[in-house]
Amino acid sequence: MSNEENINQIPEDNKPESPPEIIIPLAETLAIAAIEQPITINPKPETETMEVHHHPQVEKKNFKEYVLEGLMIFLAVTMGFIAENIREHLTDASKENDYIISMIEDAKTDTFHLQGSIKANILRAKRLDTLAAYCLNYDMTGKDDAEIHRLFSYGLVHPDFITPTERTMQQLKNAGGMRLIRRASAVDSIILYDDMSKKLADQQAYYELYQNKVAQIGAQLINFKNLKFQDNDPLFKNVADSSRMLINRDKLKLIEFGNMVDSYHIIVVFYYILLQEMNEHATHLIKTLQKEYHLPYE
Repeated sequence: MSNEENINQIPEDNKPESPPEIIIPLAETLAIAAIEQPITINPKPETETMEVHHHPQVEKKNFKEYVLEGLMIFLAVTMGFIAENIREHLTDASKENDYIISMIEDAKTDTFHLQGSIKANILRAKRLDTLAAYCLNYDMTGKDDAEIHRLFSYGLVHPDFITPTERTMQQLKNAGGMRLIRRASAVDSIILYDDMSKKLADQQAYYELYQNKVAQIGAQLINFKNLKFQDNDPLFKNVADSSRMLINRDKLKLIEFGNMVDSYHIIVVFYYILLQEMNEHATHLIKTLQKEYHLPYE
């Protein structure tokens, strides 16, 4: 009997038992399957298909169309430039008119004050001239002491100065408004009026200087106790009755004082002459501006 037959004849009871079946949990089974499953990598192709965009065919223009388009652009730019110039011109014209009206108002205000200052300074000049004559020809009897005392009081009153209204003039200078004044005659009148204002201011400085000098010398001669500054002062009439008008009757001192008063008088005279010239320029300025800009006369 062959070996094969012997093997086949092994009794059923002597056959080896099959190994027990191992039960693996589902989670572990899935994990093992995932590990054993080969990873498939889909390599990205090195080159991608590029979409080709075809430009639409543009209809070619002829030379006339190019010229027409260029002409239209040129006209649009030109019209815009012209419109802007017109707008600026209207704005400048409006500002110019406002400056002119304001300048006329300032000049009218000045003429009102100038006329009052001229009258006051003419009167002051006359009183100073009389005071100088009394001092230079002093009568030692003292009969002129009351007049010297009275006339000196007017020399100490604050000067009747006039300060031209510079509201519009400063705007014309600082804001560049002078360039807006297109009429040559108007520009000349404004500049001339401004020059007169400067001369007047310079003369005022001399005016105050000599007034102070007269006050300093007069303090050594005049009794300040009873000084009155208005003719209608109810106490003014008592000045003539005062027994002590002067505190010093030295002849040389009175002559020195008279000379200083006379110099002061000349300064005042020159000042009111400038005031008169200033008033003439103000009147001329008003008429010139009204005429050039067709403004109503008032």
